[in-house]
Amino acid sequence: MPKLWLINQFANTPELPGHTRQYEVAAGLVGFGWQVEVFASDFNLTQRQYRRLRFPRLWCVERPAGIRWIWLWVSPYRRNNWKRQLNMLSFCLHLGLRLLPIALWGRLIGQGPDVIVASSPQLPAAFTLLLISRLTSIPFVLEVRDLWPQVLIDQGGKSKKSLMVMILAWMERQLYRKARFVVVLAKGAESYVCKRGAETTFWLPNGPDLELFSPRPLPPERAVFHVLYAGAHGDANALDNVLEAARLLESFESPIRFRFIGDGPEKQALVKQAIDLKSVSFEDPVPKAQIPALMAESDAILLSLRDVPLFRYGVSPNKLYDAYAMGRPVITTVAGAINEEVEEHGLGVTASPGDPEDLAAAILRLAQMPKSERQAMGVRGTHLARTTYSRQRINAQYDSVLREVVN
Repeated sequence: MPKLWLINQFANTPELPGHTRQYEVAAGLVGFGWQVEVFASDFNLTQRQYRRLRFPRLWCVERPAGIRWIWLWVSPYRRNNWKRQLNMLSFCLHLGLRLLPIALWGRLIGQGPDVIVASSPQLPAAFTLLLISRLTSIPFVLEVRDLWPQVLIDQGGKSKKSLMVMILAWMERQLYRKARFVVVLAKGAESYVCKRGAETTFWLPNGPDLELFSPRPLPPERAVFHVLYAGAHGDANALDNVLEAARLLESFESPIRFRFIGDGPEKQALVKQAIDLKSVSFEDPVPKAQIPALMAESDAILLSLRDVPLFRYGVSPNKLYDAYAMGRPVITTVAGAINEEVEEHGLGVTASPGDPEDLAAAILRLAQMPKSERQAMGVRGTHLARTTYSRQRINAQYDSVLREVVN
């Protein structure tokens, strides 16, 4: 039975808010006969709080879905300042101190992992596992969720010549060149990683668990059209643009309601911006297991991002594919590959990023469509989810490529 270490600082189990890709991949691989250990931080990225550990307790183990899940203590932070950098470095230190001795001893007695998969965006953590891999001759695989440090340049305004960006860029090149292969979540990222040294890549995107996100009929006809946004409330999500679109729709007296579920560093500012908007509500983040019911209550699902060059080719938004699987029309403001996919397959409506007038017009157009047209959009979405983005399909591909490494 092959053994796998899967590392992502921000991985979550389904009862927690935030992404659950590592849980879904790990559970799928357990079903294919793997022994899987996942290493993640107990400090929840969405809620900015510990869920299980209190210092000096530094780690604990759970066994969800047959996975051996190890929660590690890291230093806390509230804002994206030096404390966040310390948070990431403390995770690296904890990984190194805990895993290197285990890996060395395991190789001596033949009981170590057969392969290590490290998932970004935490490049220093992935680099820590690359070093362990090189010291122990355990095959190393890199999974690229977000393209660091490019996102810091395109979105964060960092200079390519800043010391931090140059260090991360060096780590990035080493990871691409020395990984046995590189998994990309966004199809458009393949050329990016190949230019920086990756020799073998596989496109294994985010995708819905079709047992959890199954097609649901649209809500009955009603006076108000309900738009759901469920996800991070950060600068990248450009929800201020959505609120301006909501303000325009209210001025037109359009019967459209916006429901924002989630948390993030911009949430309080957004709540203040929307204080006079009657069509907008904000709610706390919920575990992913509760998202299907919330989607089922909605007429359309919103995906919003800023106009950042990287987002045109380098994102794989899970909430979009979950909406496809549920049969919900989508509203997207992501220039490039995402908007093109929605338009090509007729899955909803699109708007230019940063243009509240365009977004308001797109939402109004969708709300005024006959229900039969919106139902047809949903049917096309479920077909695409089943044939391209299904979590079950992606897990089977993951199993195949990892067995090639082990064998």
